[in-house]
Amino acid sequence: MRETTANAVAPRLRAVHASRSAASHREREVIAAFSEITTEAITTTRLEDLLGLLGKQLCHLLGVTRCSVYLRHEDDRFRGAAGYCEHEGDISAAVQTQEAGIRGDRFSREVIETAAPVLIDDVRRDPRPHRRTMEHWRVRAMLGVPLVFDGKVIGLIFVDNVEQEHVYTDEDVALAELFARLGALFLRQAMLNAHLKRKAAEVVRQKNMLAHLADVHQKLTNAVLDGASIQTVVTLLGELSAKPVVLYNEDFQVLAWSAPPGLKMTEPPVLAPRVRELPSVRGTLAGLSASCPSAVVPRTLAVGLGRRHLMCRLVIEGQPSGYVGIVEVGRSLEHRDSKLAEHGATVLSLQILSERRQAEAEGQAREDYLSDLLHNTRDAEQLVRRSPQFGIDLTRPHVLVRFSLGKADQHVSVSAGRRLVIQQLAAALGESDPAAVSLPGAVIALVPLSRDRAVPESLRDTIAGVRETLSPVLNIHTAVISAVCRAPEDFPMAHKELREVEELARSFDWGGGVLTADELGLFRVVAASGRVKEAVHFAHGFIGPLRAEDDGTLLDTWRAFVRAEGKVQATATELGVHENTIRYRLGKIRKLVQRDPATLDGLLQARLAFQILDLAGW
Repeated sequence: MRETTANAVAPRLRAVHASRSAASHREREVIAAFSEITTEAITTTRLEDLLGLLGKQLCHLLGVTRCSVYLRHEDDRFRGAAGYCEHEGDISAAVQTQEAGIRGDRFSREVIETAAPVLIDDVRRDPRPHRRTMEHWRVRAMLGVPLVFDGKVIGLIFVDNVEQEHVYTDEDVALAELFARLGALFLRQAMLNAHLKRKAAEVVRQKNMLAHLADVHQKLTNAVLDGASIQTVVTLLGELSAKPVVLYNEDFQVLAWSAPPGLKMTEPPVLAPRVRELPSVRGTLAGLSASCPSAVVPRTLAVGLGRRHLMCRLVIEGQPSGYVGIVEVGRSLEHRDSKLAEHGATVLSLQILSERRQAEAEGQAREDYLSDLLHNTRDAEQLVRRSPQFGIDLTRPHVLVRFSLGKADQHVSVSAGRRLVIQQLAAALGESDPAAVSLPGAVIALVPLSRDRAVPESLRDTIAGVRETLSPVLNIHTAVISAVCRAPEDFPMAHKELREVEELARSFDWGGGVLTADELGLFRVVAASGRVKEAVHFAHGFIGPLRAEDDGTLLDTWRAFVRAEGKVQATATELGVHENTIRYRLGKIRKLVQRDPATLDGLLQARLAFQILDLAGW
């Protein structure tokens, strides 16, 4: 009996022992696999490579040929990370285009929700997997295993035997689950190591960045302390960034620019007006602020912008004052380019403010000198001696131009108005900035003339153009040009004459443009008596008989005759008619006004009458 029982139990014990032996053997395989993974991990730094190795080892343990590994991201979506196929090798690129747990994929969702292995023996008959994906990958049977850490699924591993059936035993599933648990621990540790490496790399990068910025700050500071100009600072920024650098004012005019010599650029790579008008570019530039001083304008090939521009706002005394641009040429824009631009913008803002203050101080000194010249408060010899330090050459002839201002624009200060006059005159005359002084209701500018000429005929037109350009901003009423000043003693008299002419123009409410002191001649003496109404009455009475009978032809002829100083030929040339025509018209004028327009007295009276009517706006 005992012998029979022993004989019956022995096979069972041997089976159990064999099972335990097999399980122990499989577990040792798992341990060996992870030993190999750990050894490989020492030299492999990319997480994707480690995940691919993890899937490959599971394939070998289960005797299948393909695997794909998915990782959970912060948005809780599972995206492909790595893949391996015995016949194709690394298939990570294809796997990384896939996503698990999406709509129509109940198979992946079941693995995620149960946090346990899920087996599909026949993919073609099972409704759970995503049909098109299975057909694309030619899957017949598939095992999905979760990577679980701290009760949360952090990844998925799918294994199959490309286009072939495969029977997964309970032991295979248990082995895969054990492998996945160890894999999750390994993966979590690898992710932590990767995170720490990224942090360490970030610390090193930040340290290098701080060292770089310290070097930049030192170089820029030393340049400013050494008295570097704005162009020198811009050139230094170009050298530090190894890219073109452009300094704009608020209207996007280029103030300075620089490019590394190796780029061989002859013109600054600017943001063209059509580019700046793009809504995206306008939005980028409008978004620059103290908290976000720099931003990148992206490439826009449709409008010819083939390079990215890093733009940084300049702020001076709380007001937007231009931009620093670093252009992506030669090398790609980097984070440290933003920091470089911001440091550069700060230094350039201080530099511009310093130059502005210096210019204002020099302008004030120059204005004081001009005031002394106009009011005769200094010795003439001293004025001549001091003139070169203010950029004035009193050995040259000059004229004074008085711009009479109406009601001032509340947004334009006195100093700003003077600067506008100086800048516009310099541009129109092609000279360096002329000296100018601000007076109540007026700006007086000192305009140099050629040494061998009197007032050029074109000067009136030039001053008229300046007046027209500035009038919308400064509300210029009239502009008066003085007689030529050739010595310091001439300027006080010219200044007095300008005031008289302006008062005369105001008394007639004249705002017709440009007058010269010389052209008024005798009328200034008449008007000085204060009998303005009588003068206007005289002028109307003088030409009244002609105006009643004329369509304008005779009056235009008479004016031209007076301008030509009574010369028939010159009058005919100006009007483009024959001399006999002029004589005929003069005869008609003589008959209508009952006086000879060709006599000296007639010429003087007509000149005076026309001046009065012009000032009165008739």
